[in-house]
Amino acid sequence: MISVLIFFIAASLLLYILLGGSDFGAGILELLPGKGFRGKQKVVVNRAMGPVWEANHMWLILIVVILFMGFPTIFTTLMISLHLPMLALLVGVVVRGTVFTFRHYDAIQAPVSQSTYTLLFGLSSLWTSIWLGIIAASLTRGTIDPAATDPWAAYVAPWWGWYPLSLGIFVACIFAFLASVFLVGETDEPALKQHFRGRAAAFNVAVIVSGGLVFLASSGEKSALVHLFIRHPAAIAAMILATGLFVALWRFVSRSQVMLTRIIASGQVVLILFGWWVLYAPNAVITASGPLSFYDTAAPPATLRQLLIALLVGSLFIFPSLIFLLRVFKTDRGKSGFTDP
Repeated sequence: MISVLIFFIAASLLLYILLGGSDFGAGILELLPGKGFRGKQKVVVNRAMGPVWEANHMWLILIVVILFMGFPTIFTTLMISLHLPMLALLVGVVVRGTVFTFRHYDAIQAPVSQSTYTLLFGLSSLWTSIWLGIIAASLTRGTIDPAATDPWAAYVAPWWGWYPLSLGIFVACIFAFLASVFLVGETDEPALKQHFRGRAAAFNVAVIVSGGLVFLASSGEKSALVHLFIRHPAAIAAMILATGLFVALWRFVSRSQVMLTRIIASGQVVLILFGWWVLYAPNAVITASGPLSFYDTAAPPATLRQLLIALLVGSLFIFPSLIFLLRVFKTDRGKSGFTDP
């Protein structure tokens, strides 16, 4: 049962990064100078995100529910020790969702308010992406100390430092890269396609550079990533393959093969997550007193059984509904009606 629950967590995390992450990335793109494409880019982002953006946070909620019910020790440790970055993350999600809605439905479509909404949408997207990376880095640093009594050691030290910040920047770059790649297929205008290709190329470089910074920043941690990867050849292979797929990615991007491009970009994310999983599995959190494994911190079998039944039954509704939603709104981009005000 525990292995199946871990699968649900992994699948939810992957879908949140691919779907929610690309939406965060779309917001980040709106912070950049458009060179005449800002208005058109806004229309494409509205049209691409409008029908489905609210559904993306479902995957994050699902992860929280599984941890709360199935692995209470892990949930408690995270929500207490990392409550400050969790709060920052939630503030970003709320602000982002609010301004995205107001940007379209505001009764008074004034240029000043629209510019303010767009700026807040971009900043909150960047803010939220970085905090997601910071939280991810904090899970495996070994700095979380549930027994700490000093406020700094208990609530700030677990996420403070260059390594969490560098991973936050890396995550933001991945999200912007995904958004650029996905948005190429959301427009039929050649000039705008080329605009998004240029953004994808720029963030392609940013992903590689920021990834290097993550390795460099981790050298000051208790367990440097270089040493961890040396001990796990499968993780090295996953990262090499993810990097090598950039060649195939750009081949398909240049040929405007949208579906293959999206599949390869998604595959790169899968490989990165797999490499990360290989380094730390089956531990969910590494604290100052030792790792917290999914298998050692699971709830009683009766609770896990009820949770698993609920997830399996829910999947019969969630996944078909999501597929139907995407088919309805994505087979004809004009159907969404989520155009520029």
